[in-house]
Amino acid sequence: MRLATVEQCRKIEEESIQSYELTGEILMESAGALAAREVDQSFYPELKKGMTAIVCGPGNNGGDGLVLARHLHSAGYRNITVYTLADESESSELFKKQFIRVEAQGIKWVNLVETPEKLEQIRSASLIVDAIFGIGLSRKVEGLFLKAIEIINSAKVPIVSLDCPSGLGCDRGIAEGAVVKATMTVTFGLAKPGFFIADGPIYVGRLRVLPIGFPHEALRSLATTHFCFNEKLARRYLPKRGVRSNKSDHGRVVVVAGREGMWGAGLLCASSAYRVGAGYVTWASFEVPSEHLIEAPEILTSHVDDPELWKSSDLAVAVGPGLGVTEETAKLIESLKEKDFPVVLDADAISACVKFDLFPLPSHWILTPHTGELSRIIGKSIGEIESDRYLAALLGSERTGCHLLLKGYRSVLAYQHRAMVINSGNSALAKAGTGDVLTGMIAGLLAQKVEPIQATATASYIHGRMADEWVRSGHDRRSLNASDLRNHLPTLMSRLATGAIV
Repeated sequence: MRLATVEQCRKIEEESIQSYELTGEILMESAGALAAREVDQSFYPELKKGMTAIVCGPGNNGGDGLVLARHLHSAGYRNITVYTLADESESSELFKKQFIRVEAQGIKWVNLVETPEKLEQIRSASLIVDAIFGIGLSRKVEGLFLKAIEIINSAKVPIVSLDCPSGLGCDRGIAEGAVVKATMTVTFGLAKPGFFIADGPIYVGRLRVLPIGFPHEALRSLATTHFCFNEKLARRYLPKRGVRSNKSDHGRVVVVAGREGMWGAGLLCASSAYRVGAGYVTWASFEVPSEHLIEAPEILTSHVDDPELWKSSDLAVAVGPGLGVTEETAKLIESLKEKDFPVVLDADAISACVKFDLFPLPSHWILTPHTGELSRIIGKSIGEIESDRYLAALLGSERTGCHLLLKGYRSVLAYQHRAMVINSGNSALAKAGTGDVLTGMIAGLLAQKVEPIQATATASYIHGRMADEWVRSGHDRRSLNASDLRNHLPTLMSRLATGAIV
């Protein structure tokens, strides 16, 4: 799914007006009308039950709110009150035009600048529409705006935000001050990167993306840097398995992982590669881990130095979980650079790359650092990384020269100046071993000839979705173990492939 930053949204609107002969007024009318229909369909009981409060700021987002008020009124909902948060002199020209129409239609309105005490009326609404700032906020929320957001959030009723919850940073998803906590966000044209990351999911609520008339060509040519990977895409890239296929048709994986005290990491990684469909999986290390295979007798074993291990030209390789940050690990990574295998590096392999300065890596390789590991790669603090996960992942990909998946809430996959957020996952994954499962899943998909971007994103989405379903099914977030992910893979993949996921 394509996303648009604030700057790109502005360019899309400019392009639509200048090259396609649309006007700001036409786009506003479309946005407000479609939003009204969405509100009608989603909150009919609340609209009929009592007063609908539409809180409008002075800009074009407030204008969208005024158009919505008119269309709801025309649909027969008479108990509507528009609350304005600015004087006419401070309002945009489009806002002024729409306000004249609201007055002409006889819709009740309250100027909160002149009568700030009437803010308290908003608490009595059965539905609140937030049309204060949208994506255009460029200053700290304070004064009357701050008080309005606090009152909106204190109301125990559904809240609908137009285009963006007011106060939320649309590009980075950071809430640096007061932010409207929406029940549903109705956004226009394309979703915004900040909706899926950092604080974004907390404030956005249910997301609806409405096509208000921006030309398809403008969207595709200008929104080119940020994307969201969702269930629909995961279903598309999950490999199909023919009824007459055999194990040789589904690829070979070599997992180089584990050492004394850390053999479980290799076991989780190798068994997960099998679970996603790889035909052969060989677990190798600097010591042969054969005595640790009681749980998974189907896994083949080898020593890293066995020349037979690397003879096949058709391998996908995973390196790192529990392997050790040693010169042996570094030498193995350097030797793999000379081969053409798709490779995913995790855990100790990442640390070895940093310690022994092995960057850049081949462009088709995949690196899967968590925030602490990425901090060592790009020389930025964890706080800096978390304040802009998209930028941090892009910097990491540029530094390492390959695909980079920044794990965490939410994971971001970066490559060649593009960033993709994975729309699944929660803090249940914050436990040792879950990353080993993900590494094996990525390698298993690579072995089945899925391209690195699609393999990484698909594995990461399924990995996160398993954690989401763990919580939805009533389990406590603290209780998920990495082996639970591996064991849940079969049923989730089946439902994903058949479209049975709700």
